[in-house]
Amino acid sequence: MVSKKHVGSEKLGETIRRLRRSLRLTQSQLALAIGVDESYVSKIETGRLPYTPSEETLRLIARQLNTDPLELLSLAKKAPSELKSAAQSQSAREFFELVRERRLENRDWQDLTDTLRRRLEQRDGRKD
Repeated sequence: MVSKKHVGSEKLGETIRRLRRSLRLTQSQLALAIGVDESYVSKIETGRLPYTPSEETLRLIARQLNTDPLELLSLAKKAPSELKSAAQSQSAREFFELVRERRLENRDWQDLTDTLRRRLEQRDGRKD
């Protein structure tokens, strides 16, 4: 589930703490679920970790906190460059969440591509 609160200005650790607390998880419970030490989670949340957690760790955390991994990857500045603007858009993150949940088939992708092309042509046509 994508978190509904805009977190663009929150730091990674603050976001993780807020999401963890909203699920009433302790740092120890989160650490156990993702296979790290409790002090590691504490350092992430307080910003005392001297490096950014790995992409895999952020994905594990996101899964446990029921949030979109792209949200955490963006806050950690680890989102792929092609997806940076999407990572900052709530609507785009919701789109990717739907894609992840539904396992689209090739025909679905073709329909989405065709729809997006038409939408962009309409939008660009209005600018002329």
